Amino acid sequence: MATRKDLIDAFLAVRTSLDADGELSQIKAAMRTKVMKLLEGSHRSSRSKCLKSPREVLIINELIREYLDWMGYKYTSTVLISECELSKQPLDRTFINKDLGTVETEKTKDVPLLFCLIETLKEIKGV
Repeated sequence: MATRKDLIDAFLAVRTSLDADGELSQIKAAMRTKVMKLLEGSHRSSRSKCLKSPREVLIINELIREYLDWMGYKYTSTVLISECELSKQPLDRTFINKDLGTVETEKTKDVPLLFCLIETLKEIKGV
């Protein structure tokens, strides 16, 4: 029979292995997602009352998702997708550009649209 120390050593070895492979972060993100799903039922009705336009909220959430994915925050993005009930497939960038009235350029095509919006605001302010 395994001793307590053997069990603790085995647990630490599994944890170290999962952490080294990046799987521990994924497991933690999945657990957070499940907890958020359980908790969101009580907040859903109050949240939907304060939304101005579901379309605007969708665009904002997609901008955030694009930024998170571009930065490599895949676990955070997974939680966002689940919590906001976004489709697994992101909205087409051309569609978002059209909705925002922005124009894709060679300079902006490789960065998230949030960066483009910030640059546009800076130009408008003359900064």
